[in-house]
Amino acid sequence: MTLYLQKQQTSAIWPEPLESTWQMLGGGYGCELAPKLPHLGLTDILFMTTIMSLPRQQRPWGVVTWMSDVFLLSRPALYALSDRVKQQLLPTAEPTALTDMEPTGARISITATRMARTVLTTSLPGKTAIRPLRHILTEAFDQTRSIGWISELLTEAGQNAGHRLRGIDTSPLGTVIAARDETFFGGQPLLLVIDPVTTTILLAEVCPDRQADTWAAALLVAQEQGVTIGGLVEDMARMYSKSQKEAELDVLVQKDIWHVQRDGSQVLRDLERAAFRATSLVIKLEKQLLKEWDESLFDEQYVSAIAKEERCYDQHAAFAEWLSHLVDALELVDWRSGEIRDLAINQWLLEETLSAMSVIDQPRVQKWVKTLRRHQKHLLTSLDWLAASLKPYRQQLAQVVAPDQQESFRRTVARHWRLQQALINGHSSFGQQAQAAETALQERVANDAQCRQLAENLITLLDAACRTSSMIEGVNGLLKQFLHNHQAFHSPETLQLYLNLFVLWHNMRVFERGKRQGKSPYQLAGIDPGTDDWLTLLGYPAE
Repeated sequence: MTLYLQKQQTSAIWPEPLESTWQMLGGGYGCELAPKLPHLGLTDILFMTTIMSLPRQQRPWGVVTWMSDVFLLSRPALYALSDRVKQQLLPTAEPTALTDMEPTGARISITATRMARTVLTTSLPGKTAIRPLRHILTEAFDQTRSIGWISELLTEAGQNAGHRLRGIDTSPLGTVIAARDETFFGGQPLLLVIDPVTTTILLAEVCPDRQADTWAAALLVAQEQGVTIGGLVEDMARMYSKSQKEAELDVLVQKDIWHVQRDGSQVLRDLERAAFRATSLVIKLEKQLLKEWDESLFDEQYVSAIAKEERCYDQHAAFAEWLSHLVDALELVDWRSGEIRDLAINQWLLEETLSAMSVIDQPRVQKWVKTLRRHQKHLLTSLDWLAASLKPYRQQLAQVVAPDQQESFRRTVARHWRLQQALINGHSSFGQQAQAAETALQERVANDAQCRQLAENLITLLDAACRTSSMIEGVNGLLKQFLHNHQAFHSPETLQLYLNLFVLWHNMRVFERGKRQGKSPYQLAGIDPGTDDWLTLLGYPAE
């Protein structure tokens, strides 16, 4: 018997245009375009290809996940199918001969400067080590250079980069809230200090250790070129507070709340595993008792196992509830209402949360709460910084926005900022709320240049009120990619020379995407090193 495969349109159930179109697709199984997917017909495949061919910014949010569920394909399979169909259906353009792109007889002149620029570019941002770099030169120029020549060039460039970095005036940054952290390579500590707003690296130094006196010297050196450190964002390492005293740097400190939330999530998982282990023991004992009843086993082990299981689940439930309150206490902006949090309220909620957690009689929880108590006064510093910066902003706002609309305006902008931060951090479940918040903001500032500027100013203030060291962690991760490709360095001095090259390249590289797109860290900071090309600054101008 042949079944009618035409799907019935039900607009009441499928209000979205894409879903209505899908409902009207003709049936059929199997297609030459995708012979390995017999459950898909020609119309199904063309429909998916059409949607996947839309530019990402025009594609409806969540449509790929929806098609993945409807057509029983993974997301990578959807992208691959779309590319394969387009290759089969669209005519393939003949490749343009390279000889037609330049006049007959024209050749690239392989000068010493071009060779040096090529070597340095394949190293940064190319992440290429010396030995494979020689093969690249052979393919590109039909000639190569020795390992010694390349090493000498990198050494000379690193020395020059260090000299250039020491001569750059960082005073245009003014007073910044700096983030600091350390990483390791080959057992050698690398100390980093950056401005998280512009991502400018203020200090990157190879040091013999990471003790308090070493960090004190690093903080002083970071300010020698004009910038002033007005606050610090850092993790909970014990030597940090002592280093401030030795450097006589009396500034407010914000402890990184990302580490707090990460460690709290780990404690929650540990409690969950402990509860599962208790359940497994109970099940094991029940099987033994069902097989052969043993009164002593029941009294001595089973009863206590049941009590432990119940206690473990109670501890997990209590900690999970209070962990959500802790996350809420550390918020800068309420994502639901857009309210900029009040310091006193957050302090009260934090105190209540830690007090409730301390009652949970579990060693892992007790140890973690003790750590939080030790750093409690530094967990909400960002609200102090934000409150201070909002005072002049409120005066600017009062000159443009009516008094009864000012709070609503601030909340609209702040909620948009908070939800965008959630998306940046990978919380895609906030996609619809973020889109609605962006729409509300655009409607609020439409055709009003002053309101648009005020919205941008508030977003800048919220960005500057740093609560996490995620930016410096990102720079750490980028640096490690380059270092690991080199595997090892001859000495700490050669490692420092390479670090000089990395800092100069990073501070002058132009971001290709994101909110900083089109500008380099130095350009964002208002620092003018004399050129926008880091290789030209090193003495290797483009030809």
